Amino acid sequence: MKIKPVKGRPMLHWVGKRPIDTISNYPAQLVDTYNVENPEKEPTYDRFKDGPNLLFQGDNKEILSTLLVQGFRGKIDLIYIDPPFDSGADYVRKVALRGEQKNLEAEGHSVIEQTQYTDIWANDNYLQFMFERLILIRELLSEKGGIYLHCDWHKSHHLRLLLDEVFGEGNFVNEIIWKYNWASTVKKKFSQKHDTIFWYAKSAENWIFNLDEMREPYTDEQL
Repeated sequence: MKIKPVKGRPMLHWVGKRPIDTISNYPAQLVDTYNVENPEKEPTYDRFKDGPNLLFQGDNKEILSTLLVQGFRGKIDLIYIDPPFDSGADYVRKVALRGEQKNLEAEGHSVIEQTQYTDIWANDNYLQFMFERLILIRELLSEKGGIYLHCDWHKSHHLRLLLDEVFGEGNFVNEIIWKYNWASTVKKKFSQKHDTIFWYAKSAENWIFNLDEMREPYTDEQL
């Protein structure tokens, strides 16, 4: 399947930058169903446009390609992504070992800590990773659809330029600030207490915004 070229300016350059011009089909394997009669093996748009919902597990680039090949191209109204932040850290979770009352140590690391994912990148690899996926996401969005990209201070400046290049700077709609309320112990600078969500539309002339659903009832306590 051919992929449309990106819109162009402004452009961010890095070593090994390359757009996606074609994709391959990565067939999905049905693992489980819930409350569904006569489940279908292939997740085509015609079979699932009215439900039930789909949950995929795997590399998101391959899943995006699968959705494009299976007829979801130009059919999705909203995409929200919470990608890696390039925070320079490994994220782990603690796993309780049955029958063990104390932590076991192995080569300097607790064996009851399980790495969930690594967020350590060479700068160029991170940019290429995001660039490819944003191109595929643009192909999936409908003409009235939009993407919400959640990020923080680590790469928000780079991601804004990538979004401008892929979707067009004229398709920027909002920069949404997600502020944290917890206390900070930072003493040598202003504390970094917010994340950013960039909202870009597929079309600069028409996008979905359900204003009434966003409103909150007014009360005197807000004075």
